[in-house]
Amino acid sequence: MLEKANLCIDVGNTSIKSALYDPNERGIAYISRYRDASELITPIQAAGRVYLSNVGKEDVTLLIQSICADNNVQLFIAETQKSAFGLTNSYSTPSNMGVDRWLAMLACMQKSQSKTFLVVDIGTAMTVDAVQNGVHLGGWIVPGLSLLKQSLFKNTQRVFGSEENFGLTDFGKDTPLCVDHGCTAQILGTLLMAEREMKKNVKKFEIFLTGGDKKLFLNLDVKNIIQCENLVLEGLTLFVD
Repeated sequence: MLEKANLCIDVGNTSIKSALYDPNERGIAYISRYRDASELITPIQAAGRVYLSNVGKEDVTLLIQSICADNNVQLFIAETQKSAFGLTNSYSTPSNMGVDRWLAMLACMQKSQSKTFLVVDIGTAMTVDAVQNGVHLGGWIVPGLSLLKQSLFKNTQRVFGSEENFGLTDFGKDTPLCVDHGCTAQILGTLLMAEREMKKNVKKFEIFLTGGDKKLFLNLDVKNIIQCENLVLEGLTLFVD
């Protein structure tokens, strides 16, 4: 009888992803994306064990727990820890850190030779976490590109934008360009400031870049940027028995 696969699930603020993982193979495979948590029923039924990271709504966790229980599938729910796999958390209350940030750092610990790096995740929110010699130095959380624009539109009059100028930063000559380019510049500036802060501690480090809007940084003149697709899912695989 063939052993059923391990299913890793990453529930974010605006998206759900899953991947199959076989410890005997290299990396994760068969990345799937879902619009609604109910679409997870079939892949969970086919799984031997489920590994879950959820920073979205709690009812998604309750649904997944119910599906697993109904189908006799074991469920592991990841939580942020004080330390694991050589990484030490700086938070005095680890549970205050989103588990997606923790798992992303754990994944980068496996990729980094020096164990000294920045993790930059740009999605609904933009998060930055700094690690030096396996010790978390701290991080930042700021609005992502869409949230920045929404805050402008909601709280100002006669300010509007578009989605046609993604990733540009030159000075705009009308309001949509000023909004689009200005918000992009603010996002890019956050990474540049993080690089500057990191250089106060060390000279050499990697920058692991992930998230749905990571393409914003494609033309940024910063060394040692490593683009990553699925850090949270990769972090989950470390807990596969």
